[in-house]
Amino acid sequence: MRTMGNKLQKNTMICPCCGEERLIAAIECLSCGARQVGPPLAPPDRLLPNMGPAMSALAVAILVVIVFLAVWIFSSDMKVGRAMMVAILGDGTRLTRSMIAADPRLPYYRIFAYDAVRQAFYLSIVLIPLSLLGVRLAGRARRLATGAPNLFGGVVMARAAMIMSSSLLVLFTTITAFSLPEAFERGRAKKRAATRSVMYQLHQQALHKYYNEYGSYPQDLADLSRIKAENSPKLDYWEQPFTYTPVGEIASNGSAVSLTTYKLVSAGADGKIGTADDLTMIDGVVQEGRVDENSPLSGIIR
Repeated sequence: MRTMGNKLQKNTMICPCCGEERLIAAIECLSCGARQVGPPLAPPDRLLPNMGPAMSALAVAILVVIVFLAVWIFSSDMKVGRAMMVAILGDGTRLTRSMIAADPRLPYYRIFAYDAVRQAFYLSIVLIPLSLLGVRLAGRARRLATGAPNLFGGVVMARAAMIMSSSLLVLFTTITAFSLPEAFERGRAKKRAATRSVMYQLHQQALHKYYNEYGSYPQDLADLSRIKAENSPKLDYWEQPFTYTPVGEIASNGSAVSLTTYKLVSAGADGKIGTADDLTMIDGVVQEGRVDENSPLSGIIR
């Protein structure tokens, strides 16, 4: 490098034959021996502005839209896509007739908006960060284009990308915020349903089988080993053991105790017995919530 006025002038260049650095003033390259046939080309009078930042920002916004539309239309056995095709083409083509023959309710499918909201919520974990990235790229592209218009272009493209990415970000964030409570409730309902299923399984495969064989419910769940049912489930969905309490009546001969019913309790998510999220099975029937200890149970003579 050498200084001329206020500018730095390069005195070296890259050899186009071998890629090594060589002096501009040299007649030939010292590395490969290639001879210079003329002076280096002068730089162009006008350089086209760089559109890369603006195009990258717009590409991210378009990618978000394409991903959402692809999942919405082609997921769930292409239910939405097939319904749209029937709605657009009607039932006069061979393709749509075969679709309707496979699913006669397809022409009456009208819950496109519900499917769109559901898929937007499921994809929000990916699409929200992508939309945020698009906003940042669009802001950077706009700053470069306005700050150095001779080097960077695409102001209109950057503004369009900013509008698209911002709108998508607001849309997916709003859907997620409104869908989270319902999703949490569905999760709780699924866990409680799984626990009820385990309780019914324990009743049918073990407790009821024990009662049919011995005429009485067991004193303890460990007694299920007598019918080779000791491997029956004894934990609820939250990996907490069930509380089992057999209840009996004095038989008419005055000595034998017949355990005619039982109470099987899952403490629920909080792990505490006697709270509102308890699940209680009494004689094969599940009740939700706290059960009054003073209420009579089926099969008990008070």
